[in-house]
Amino acid sequence: MAELMQRFDARLRLYLRRFLAPADVEDALQDIYLRLTRLAGRVPPPDFNATYVFKTADSVARDLRRRRLGRGGDRHVEVSDDLAHDAPSPFDEVRWQQNADLLRRAIASLTRDQRMVLMMHRVEGLTLVEIAERQRIPLRTTQRLLADALARCRHKLKDCGWFEQ
Repeated sequence: MAELMQRFDARLRLYLRRFLAPADVEDALQDIYLRLTRLAGRVPPPDFNATYVFKTADSVARDLRRRRLGRGGDRHVEVSDDLAHDAPSPFDEVRWQQNADLLRRAIASLTRDQRMVLMMHRVEGLTLVEIAERQRIPLRTTQRLLADALARCRHKLKDCGWFEQ
């Protein structure tokens, strides 16, 4: 493969510069060499003459150009890395704080048993059977307490305009 690259690299670069932007030439060369390397592993390997190599180059150039134009690549503008960051916006922070407050109030409005079952199930990750054993109450009661707690929280949050399905 090294001999093939040495033999065709300069001519391929000239050929690709006629069709592609300078930034895309290196990508296209990598794609060409990758395709030719995969083909070299076949039994029997194809004869890599100039026609075969330049047909592959033409195919890669067309694919790359089609991909760039299809995605509006000619209209994109580079954005600096420091512009976008992973931190939430101030609006998101306030919204999440308000939602957390609404949720705390909804949970606080539950009965003690409902609150306990809800927290054990949703926060601690216990199953209903484990909760029933820990609290020494019937499984059916545990199921009812959780269902009632979720329904009350949903109703409270819906009244506040937060709950979305």
